[in-house]
Amino acid sequence: MLLLKIFLSLGLFTDYATLINQEYSKVPNIKNLKTNYPKEGTWVKIPKGAKIVTLQVEAENTETVLFWIIPTGTQTWTERKLIGYDIKEGENDTNFSLTWKINKPYLHDHIYIQALGDGIANELINLSMN
Repeated sequence: MLLLKIFLSLGLFTDYATLINQEYSKVPNIKNLKTNYPKEGTWVKIPKGAKIVTLQVEAENTETVLFWIIPTGTQTWTERKLIGYDIKEGENDTNFSLTWKINKPYLHDHIYIQALGDGIANELINLSMN
């Protein structure tokens, strides 16, 4: 009888652990991030005079991706501006993108990417215009 109680107790803990793992697996995960310009070190180099930048994100467990531009420097988070977003189009859609029309004479900024779902995942791209 004691052996049966132990076996049942272990079964309950195992099922609970499986539930916990399933919940964590639904957190957004940015798998890949790229632009239509080359990256040199930690900066994406945008040619002077360029008018658009295309940002492509591959993210799992994500419903919406937000794209923010933030000036470089310290304490600039409050100066961020939402430049666009992309919404999941189908159940298996993991590709999100934004083609941003550059509305500044130069770039030395960060693009902050937020993948939203049952949580948030973040990535950062540094942009510099030569």
